[in-house]
Amino acid sequence: MLDDKQMDLLKKTRDLLEELIETLEITEDVELTRAIREGEKDAKAKRVRRYEEFVEELKASDEI
Repeated sequence: MLDDKQMDLLKKTRDLLEELIETLEITEDVELTRAIREGEKDAKAKRVRRYEEFVEELKASDEI
């Protein structure tokens, strides 16, 4: 049997492995990676808006 410390380490290892797998899946997705890079460039260039403004735009266009 595993003690509490070992169980905690096992859970942390599982979580880390899940995060790594998700990261690999994202980096393999060319379109998603491109969109992330574009978003980072927009943020750096201050081409952003507040969340509330974004939601209002979606509501106005009947997208939500």
